Amino acid sequence: MPKLTTTTRPRSLAPLAPLALLVACGDAGDGSATGAAGTLDGPDVIVSAVTEEVFAVGSVVGDTWDTFGSVRSVHFDAQSNLHIFDSQLDHILVVGPDGSLVRTVGGRGEGPGEFGNVTGVIVGRDGAYTVMGFSHIDLLEPNGEYVRRITQDPMTTGIVMASEALPDGRLIASQIMRFGEDHYEEGGRPIHLFPLDGNEPQLLYTAWELPEEDEDEIDMSGSPSTGMRVSMPAGRAFEPRLQYDLLTDGRLALIDSIGYRVKLIGLDGSVTGTIERPIAPLPVDDAIMEAERERYRESEASAQASAAAANVQLQREGVEGRTFADELPVLYDLEVDWEDRIWLERWGPTGDDDGPTDVVTPDGDYIGTLPPDGLRIPDAFGPGGLLAYIETDEMDVQTVRVIRLVALEPQG
Repeated sequence: MPKLTTTTRPRSLAPLAPLALLVACGDAGDGSATGAAGTLDGPDVIVSAVTEEVFAVGSVVGDTWDTFGSVRSVHFDAQSNLHIFDSQLDHILVVGPDGSLVRTVGGRGEGPGEFGNVTGVIVGRDGAYTVMGFSHIDLLEPNGEYVRRITQDPMTTGIVMASEALPDGRLIASQIMRFGEDHYEEGGRPIHLFPLDGNEPQLLYTAWELPEEDEDEIDMSGSPSTGMRVSMPAGRAFEPRLQYDLLTDGRLALIDSIGYRVKLIGLDGSVTGTIERPIAPLPVDDAIMEAERERYRESEASAQASAAAANVQLQREGVEGRTFADELPVLYDLEVDWEDRIWLERWGPTGDDDGPTDVVTPDGDYIGTLPPDGLRIPDAFGPGGLLAYIETDEMDVQTVRVIRLVALEPQG
């Protein structure tokens, strides 16, 4: 069975070296922060989101256009059109600002402009598409017209996993999967600029990761055409997440640390600035570990369903193989809205993604903190304050709800 090398791998637990990237002690919001309120070094300033409903799509029954199979992602363009990628039906629904269907892009097949084994979709602000699969990347015009296909070879170019693209078309890839025993693998967590003209990827930045002990390998066999088999270890929980998003000036806003640290990365790979708050990571105790084991058990069915939809047979190690980092990182998620505000979701106290959300600017201005039961980071930001959420009801019926953020107002 060939070995698969990737830029990110699950890790096994071992005694960890002292962690060098901790910020100063103090937890904003509990009175321990010493800075002035309304600043990054002060306590949380809780804000409420003023929103208005725009539209919702998704039929419970019937054969209407918005009867979804499995909505994988949503994206806005500059004209406020919403692009809904349905991975089960292998097409993209383009929905206008009033919630009506504009057109359908793609569809299951192997011909030009048809989709199969899609791993991700990127929609540019102009509405152009980059559709990534296991064996190729398809480029389409904003109207859905097919442009060209770039073939991916698992032995040479690798299978590119990207969620962002620069205006010039280069992909920002934090994971390039390749077969082969002798392929050189860079240390850390490299982020590459992947051109679509046949040139070699360019290393942009190497993100930090926890010290590595024993390596857990992902084994893969088969092919996209005949079906792939993937064997995965349970991995190490609570490693610092690598999340990034594009600012309008081309820089990346990025998190990769245990502490509260946002790095701003230029297109030359330099760190042009950092945004920090004095919030300390929590030690991982027995209660946090047990809560994570339960989440891992619950995720099994979802992982298997996603793999089956992509024609992949997944074998994942049981929960007994799950290991843990010593500390719970402060930041869980990062997204940039169309006004260049950076939304930062913090981990919750049990190690789930249910903590508060900070909103800051690239210049380090602190706008405020949304409480855990307040507005969440959406599945897509759009122009004019538009936010899109993929929602699933108790019957597993999916809908996409679009709202508009009118204002963030301080409470009290």
